[in-house]
Amino acid sequence: MKVFFKKISFFLTAIFVVWFLVECFYRFVPNNYTEKHKNIQNNYNKTEVLIFGNSHTFYGLNPKYFDQSSYNIANISQSIYFDKLLFDRHIDGFKDLKYVVLNIEYTSLSQKDNTMEDFWRKYFYQAQMDLEVSIIPFYDIRQYSLALSRSFKNSINSINQYYKNGTITECDEFGWGNIYTYENRRLNLDELAVRTVRKHEDNSMDFEVNMQRIKSIIKKCNEKNIRIILVSMPVHKSYSEKVNHEKVKAIHSVAENLAREHSNTSYINLFYDENFLDDDFFDPDHLNNKGAEKCSEIVNEFIKQNN
Repeated sequence: MKVFFKKISFFLTAIFVVWFLVECFYRFVPNNYTEKHKNIQNNYNKTEVLIFGNSHTFYGLNPKYFDQSSYNIANISQSIYFDKLLFDRHIDGFKDLKYVVLNIEYTSLSQKDNTMEDFWRKYFYQAQMDLEVSIIPFYDIRQYSLALSRSFKNSINSINQYYKNGTITECDEFGWGNIYTYENRRLNLDELAVRTVRKHEDNSMDFEVNMQRIKSIIKKCNEKNIRIILVSMPVHKSYSEKVNHEKVKAIHSVAENLAREHSNTSYINLFYDENFLDDDFFDPDHLNNKGAEKCSEIVNEFIKQNN
């Protein structure tokens, strides 16, 4: 019996040590969430253009190519739910904010709260970006341990990435996602598009909840004399040809109506823009660094013309 308890104690101790080390890794190694939380506050006094959205704007809009001082607070799989939380958390801190850029695209308006995309990310938003995330129930122990929020395999992958690259932060000091490069772009775009569209399709055209969140942001910005730029980011034709065209039309119609109904709001639709060529894309629905330069200059020019 003593041998049995000794083995159990050794096993539990090993589990505790592994958990403790992974927890320390997440708590002390900088990542996109910690860096954006720190840098956005450091830029309160100078940011004039603030960019929200998911990976499409995270990788696709580079503040370097905007005339006005800009910061990109978008992130991978960031839903409008988290856009709204981040907006509410930071909007009153800015001293000279003139424009807010919001991403309106195929997955964003119909995306439900607390789906698989939020499965682990929500805990990082709460713990590392100082947000009150209501979709996390009070009894959920994972909000107190980031190591428990992700699978062990994914945690090991992140640790390996850190030891290989010296960082797991995938954005620059202005918040732009800088790892989707032209040199590493995917070449089998047609094949990838089939899987990507299938992954993105939620078979929903219920936009009401997220549309109300956008309207709330528009209203707050209007009170502060801040203009809203709604943008539908470019996608490769292999992607745009395979999505539900009725849904795309409805999404673009919502954005057009929001711009029409609110004097502080404009809309730029680049979804089908033929100026973006194969070499501009990292994969079927994301721009690479060269495509991001092109897109950023287009949005910057649009802001200048609508000043």
